[in-house]
Amino acid sequence: MSKPVFLFSILFFSFFVFAETNVYKISMMGAEIGKSTETWSVGSGGDGHCEITLRSVSEMSLARGLDSMTIKSDTTLSADCTTFEPKRIKGEISEGGSKIFVEGVNKNGVFETNITKNGSRETSTFPMKKSSAFFGMIFKKLSAEELLKGGKTSIISEESLTESEISYSAQKNADGTVTTTVVFQGIPIRYTVSGKKVLRSEIQNGLIVYTLDSLPATKTAAAQGSPDILQSTKLFNQGISIKSPRKTRNTTFQVENATFSSIPETCFQKKVGGNTLFVSSDASKCTNMPAPEDTQSNIIEDSTNPEIIRAAQKIVIGAPNQLEMVKRITKFVYKHISSKNYNHGNMSASEVLRTKSGDCTEHSALFAALARAAGIPVKMVYGVVMNPDGEFFFHNWNEAFADGKWVTIDSTFNMERADSSRITLIYGGSDSRSREQVSLSVLRFIGNTEIFVRGFANE
Repeated sequence: MSKPVFLFSILFFSFFVFAETNVYKISMMGAEIGKSTETWSVGSGGDGHCEITLRSVSEMSLARGLDSMTIKSDTTLSADCTTFEPKRIKGEISEGGSKIFVEGVNKNGVFETNITKNGSRETSTFPMKKSSAFFGMIFKKLSAEELLKGGKTSIISEESLTESEISYSAQKNADGTVTTTVVFQGIPIRYTVSGKKVLRSEIQNGLIVYTLDSLPATKTAAAQGSPDILQSTKLFNQGISIKSPRKTRNTTFQVENATFSSIPETCFQKKVGGNTLFVSSDASKCTNMPAPEDTQSNIIEDSTNPEIIRAAQKIVIGAPNQLEMVKRITKFVYKHISSKNYNHGNMSASEVLRTKSGDCTEHSALFAALARAAGIPVKMVYGVVMNPDGEFFFHNWNEAFADGKWVTIDSTFNMERADSSRITLIYGGSDSRSREQVSLSVLRFIGNTEIFVRGFANE
């Protein structure tokens, strides 16, 4: 499954004080899972101008079924003391695999970024808007009066090192605090602010909550639910039951209370009226040409890694066609990842090859890298898949372009032709922006969504 919770550690940082350290408790559905320590300082930058600096250090442990994963991050932001124009960012995050290192610097209004993991590098540049600020510093920049007026502003996301726009609105409470809602990429995040401090912030009705450690317990009523991220984000089939979902060749879904318009149409998935989706495993009409990102190596699907190249050559040698290559790679990935667990974040494919460990995300990354190394274009697909109990879990699988047509692959289940009991939400891309968009699409989908199976046919 994809790991939407990784993004939360960035979205909930709320920074409001000078020369002060604040500690925030992090909880999931009422259960404490970690802490975040945020320290501000002011000094002179390299150009002699005043700079405000924020260092955020956090650690959280996520329950995922019978497994757990620890996420650690350490990020430092620097900006102009008056305008809050971003100057630089440097940080690292550990998700159970090798660390991801992020760096960004403002060079005369152009922001240059560098993200590295396990020897692979991703770089980008973009001209900043004059009003832009780091997301983590946005409340320091905006006064309570500006928040109460509402509006929009540009931010740089510390997660993807890209620029986008947020909107905000607020209301003053009887006790003098201000409740502010920030909408980031369609995701509402609610903050309770007193003076220059955030007392509490939350997303998706308490799925993840940050609370000032010194805040009296009476002011932070705990949300109810499971602290297990898998259980907290699952959905249920409220229509016709399917006893053997892995055997379906087409399925009709009705999807309610989601942003239905954002669900993509693909050659496997069509909108057929109202909020209805028809999903098929038939690849006979899927002949559209691959996009550039379907063939490229990146810091996760590192298909140019020598270990990946050597493994791919051994797997496909002597195969008569690309469909046979796909079949062999699928079988290899399924058997090679002998430790099926949820202990990792986004490991690179070469790390998965070495550790033989992971969940659906690691299966899909390894498949994509091996197939691309063998000359087969591959898409990373993120969505939900139904189990025999009628539960939908977030999941990651692949589409491969073999012998002139696309086929769905699910190496987690050892399927070179995946079933139709699944809904595609978004395709992965080749950079950090796309990985952030995956997390955001998952968050948007779980908000009050209902899924009904209206019909199906088996193989």
